[in-house]
Amino acid sequence: MSDILTSFLPSPGWITFWLALALCTLLGVFAYSKKVLDLKASVTASVLGFIIILYSDFFWFMLLLLFLVVSYVVTMWKFSMKDKDGNSEGLLGERGIRNVLANGIIPLMIVVFSGVIDDLFSGLAGFLFIVSIAIATSDTFASEIGILAKKPRMINDPSKIVEPGVDGAVSLLGNIAAFLGALFIGIGGYFLVTNKFTVLGPHGLEAGIAVIIVSVIFGWLGCQFDSYLGATLQKKGMISNNMVNFVTILTGVILAIPVYMILY
Repeated sequence: MSDILTSFLPSPGWITFWLALALCTLLGVFAYSKKVLDLKASVTASVLGFIIILYSDFFWFMLLLLFLVVSYVVTMWKFSMKDKDGNSEGLLGERGIRNVLANGIIPLMIVVFSGVIDDLFSGLAGFLFIVSIAIATSDTFASEIGILAKKPRMINDPSKIVEPGVDGAVSLLGNIAAFLGALFIGIGGYFLVTNKFTVLGPHGLEAGIAVIIVSVIFGWLGCQFDSYLGATLQKKGMISNNMVNFVTILTGVILAIPVYMILY
């Protein structure tokens, strides 16, 4: 049993360990000081980032960091207008621990079990990691930018015009934003996670345009599924918004496995 548990433990060098600890601590402090995340979320994000670096490398971590940065940018875009309408995130745009866990648990699990996953299909872990973050980013872009649309419609009843911010509401603006968010992560993943620049460590995913295309498709479709869950289960009070995010990412990752097997 101890041998099995040991096989799942990371084995970074001391330099990597201390650099990761220092970097994630500083980023956590920065995120809290700039109101990107609240205190609990900042600590949680720092721990998640630290673990991800230990089990993968700094490049994979940078993709997750890109997600955090661009999510904050779109959250703060026209924040006063969102706040005035009662559709802002937090008091000053900061996100909480539940949001961090909802969007970060699946990528974390992929990284922790990346060795096992890649033993089954080489490069699959990197592929799933990019897809999971693309879905989270697509949904964030759609929510934070699409909420500014004037006449959104319900995804399960397109004839019904609703107020911005209603669970399950979609718009052309939001869908364009969802596409751009997924595209941004797809391109970032192409350079940071694949073997484009290095084949060392976890970089077994073959660099190719398919990585970007699939990221955009899964990100955008994941956003639609998120909206549908919002219009149905969330609207009925059966699940929370954060649970919708978690289920959406998990579903997208599971469906991405056979797609990878077909492509690679």
